[in-house]
Amino acid sequence: MENRNYNENDTERKSPPGPRQPVLDTLIQSRDLQMLKSVVPYMNGSQQRMVSLVIKLVELQKTIQLFNAEPEMQAAELHICENDSPTERTCHMLAALREYCTPAEQENIDTFLNFFDMYSSYESLFAENGLPEM
Repeated sequence: MENRNYNENDTERKSPPGPRQPVLDTLIQSRDLQMLKSVVPYMNGSQQRMVSLVIKLVELQKTIQLFNAEPEMQAAELHICENDSPTERTCHMLAALREYCTPAEQENIDTFLNFFDMYSSYESLFAENGLPEM
């Protein structure tokens, strides 16, 4: 095995930035869980299964606690789009999904987003001019 020193200027092992972490993950993840997840590939098969199962159980427990909390105690991030119109929520949801899609899927989402934008423009144009809505 090659003995190699890594320093701050060594960029060989840096990974490219990926999509942002989903809101739910930011609320249930912890540094400890991230550390456990990072060592799983270095364990033998049975250890990998056991540690992975423990990680998922802890995440499930945290998710249950998150949603069992009184509504006023729940994280604001869970309710950030609650007051938006259904069309706005749909657009925000599609934009969030887009980060995880292939280029072809992103193109389809962009088509939907353009449609919603165009529909919204027509809707406001009709409302401003007192014309019947579509």
